[in-house]
Amino acid sequence: MVNSRMIVFAPHPDDETLACGGTMLRKIQEGFDVHVVVMTDGRHSHDVTLGLAEPSPETIAEIRATEFSEATRVLGVNLSNLLLLGFEDGKLREQMSEARERTVRILREVRPVEIYVPYRDDANEDHRTTYEIVAGSVREADLLPKMYEYSVWNGKIPRPGLKVFVMDIHGELGRKMEAISKYKSQISTCFPKQEKAVLSEEFVNMFRSESEVFYTKQ
Repeated sequence: MVNSRMIVFAPHPDDETLACGGTMLRKIQEGFDVHVVVMTDGRHSHDVTLGLAEPSPETIAEIRATEFSEATRVLGVNLSNLLLLGFEDGKLREQMSEARERTVRILREVRPVEIYVPYRDDANEDHRTTYEIVAGSVREADLLPKMYEYSVWNGKIPRPGLKVFVMDIHGELGRKMEAISKYKSQISTCFPKQEKAVLSEEFVNMFRSESEVFYTKQ
């Protein structure tokens, strides 16, 4: 391929692996240069979601950054292709202008032929905002990549005009689940006074599938 670059945009560390882990493995095998951009630091997964005062949001952000590095290493993504933008978790919409400026610069530098981004109607606001930022940035950068939307928190039927695309990842599922296991702060009880995981076993099992589903206009 003359240009086989792709970017996965994730609102928080773990979204990229949950929704696109198998696809990234497949694409690397096919010769794609895979890049991953995480918009926020994920700092509020424990204080806001679980009501825990400790560990601090700053500590959680550091932990999740390390987990992101470990998970994407399992997926085979080059360390130089990882980018944590570090916007505050839960407040991405308040930081849209700067986020869009940085996203435009990334797109112009990488010039991907494929982009993976959260579903535009996802139930989480950071996910919807990530879609808006990336979609607007693609137009501003004057690019025409294939766009694939992935759903993490919303299982609704896609709006009219979007088609369903299914990626077979049966051969990659084992490594995908190994990568997910690196996000211990999200899938297990790691800290004192924590009685349940941020992501339940039932939720994680939704991504234990031999296929990954995307919505696209292509």
